Amino acid sequence: MKNILLVLLLLSQTIFAQHKKKAEKEPPLYKQIAEYKVPQDQLLNGTLKGSKWYFDLKNLEAEPFLLDKDKTKPDVLYLVDAKNFQININQKNCKSSIKGTYQIMKMNDGSTTVYQGHQSFKITSPNQKCTAKLASFLSGALDISFNESGEVMEIKGQTLRAVSVPGY
Repeated sequence: MKNILLVLLLLSQTIFAQHKKKAEKEPPLYKQIAEYKVPQDQLLNGTLKGSKWYFDLKNLEAEPFLLDKDKTKPDVLYLVDAKNFQININQKNCKSSIKGTYQIMKMNDGSTTVYQGHQSFKITSPNQKCTAKLASFLSGALDISFNESGEVMEIKGQTLRAVSVPGY
């Protein structure tokens, strides 16, 4: 009889132990940050929509990368509307098109605060071999500025500094 009671007691303990309430998980912090939307009044998209910026893909390595209104240059960045862009590449060995969305932020007194993970250009079209460097450059963290007359756009890629450990 004692053995039966002991078995029932142990059995009931394991049954009740399995019915614990499940705690609700809070969304991770990075998801909360990723959902942040830049307010429209902090963007230049409305001002820039419909504009065309010309450049030469061969000058991509130059710092800063310059785009201007000179129609003699072969490649074109076309800001279709307040959200979408299209880049037409017309090089001798590469004829291609890149499409995606953009968010260009206004500069406030020469500086702007950008949340981590912000991309000025998000590419939605598939990459092609001849445009891989340009697509990689545009997908990174960029500092975009304009001259006073608004005729030249400067794009600087932000390079990551190497971390050094003392003694190594």
